[in-house]
Amino acid sequence: MEVKIKKESDKELEFEVIEEKTILNPLKEKLLEYEEVEFVEWKVAHPLISNPEFYVRVSKGNVKKVVKKAIEELKKDIEDLQKQLE
Repeated sequence: MEVKIKKESDKELEFEVIEEKTILNPLKEKLLEYEEVEFVEWKVAHPLISNPEFYVRVSKGNVKKVVKKAIEELKKDIEDLQKQLE
C-alpha cells in the first residue's frame, strides 16, 4: 500500500491511500477509540477513478504517532484473530 501525504502538522494529517480501501474503516474505528482524536474521516470522490483520502485531527500529542499506534494495534488484533482461527 502506498500513501501520499497531502497535509501534515503536529495536530492534523491528511493523506491519499493508493489502491486500497479495506483498511480505512478499521483504522477510522480504532482512531475513534482514542480520547485525543478530535476528528477522523475518509472519503473517495469516485470509487473507480479516485483514491481515498484520509484525514485525522488530534487535540494533544503528535498525530503521526497516534496513527502509528492505531496501526500497530490493528496489526495485533489481526494477528490475534488469525491465531484463534488456526
